[in-house]
Amino acid sequence: MVMQVAVILYVILIAFLAGFIGSILGLGGGAILVPFLDFLAESGLLPGVNIHQIIATSLVCTIATSSTSNSIYIEKRITNMRIGIFLGTISILGAFTGATISIMLQGNILRFLFGLLLIFTSYNMIRGRKFKTRKSEGKKDKIAELLGLMGQYYDESEKRIINYKAQNTLKGLLLTFFGGLLSGLLGIGGGVINVPILVIILNLPPKVASATSLFIIGLNGATGGTIYWLNGLIEPLLVAPAVIGIFFGATIGTKFFRRLRNETLRKIFAIFLLYVAIRMIYKAFY
Repeated sequence: MVMQVAVILYVILIAFLAGFIGSILGLGGGAILVPFLDFLAESGLLPGVNIHQIIATSLVCTIATSSTSNSIYIEKRITNMRIGIFLGTISILGAFTGATISIMLQGNILRFLFGLLLIFTSYNMIRGRKFKTRKSEGKKDKIAELLGLMGQYYDESEKRIINYKAQNTLKGLLLTFFGGLLSGLLGIGGGVINVPILVIILNLPPKVASATSLFIIGLNGATGGTIYWLNGLIEPLLVAPAVIGIFFGATIGTKFFRRLRNETLRKIFAIFLLYVAIRMIYKAFY
């Protein structure tokens, strides 16, 4: 694939917006990157690029996003590495399975599935759903105690140390497989599945859940990305500008524009995502 300078700049811009908007609204960059790159390919600006290569590019970008963002959370001891490695063992199996299935599916089927995912994401954004931990029922989780799946971190907003212990770890382990499956199948981070599992099932604090999910996302990206690479679907000339764009977009969005997270902005973009979803589903059949 030969890319002109102007097209490379388009890819960087799209990836920048994906990282920027994703960091503001709490979305994974893949939910924005995949459909926009697909539009670019459809317009003829990315000759020879198919939906499989675009999904592979998005998945590789999740590695960069995970590494950049999670380095801060690890430093502040918000990421729980033990829980991340524990759940990651089954999540990477899901990513491997998803990537393998994705390669065998036709592009139109992938567009249809991605459209459904965007509708689900848009629905949750419009509702403004926030996942909260449940009150502990005092039940002991032998696996959590055996593996030391607990921890504490200093919450800057509440100005206190928060202690927590994982619950229902076996159920959470099995469900995390589906987060990895979606990651490998559609090139997204998988946080849309992982975060609710970590908060609702394992009863982790939301900040710990988000940070730990980022760690798992990096494992998923590396696993699924390897499958796509072995099948010749990683296009360096597409991946390189995409990684650059999403890195700077996420960095700037997180650092300077966190105050822009408000319900009006979230709902407006949710409606836009709904339009994108309908367009991708329509394209899958026509």
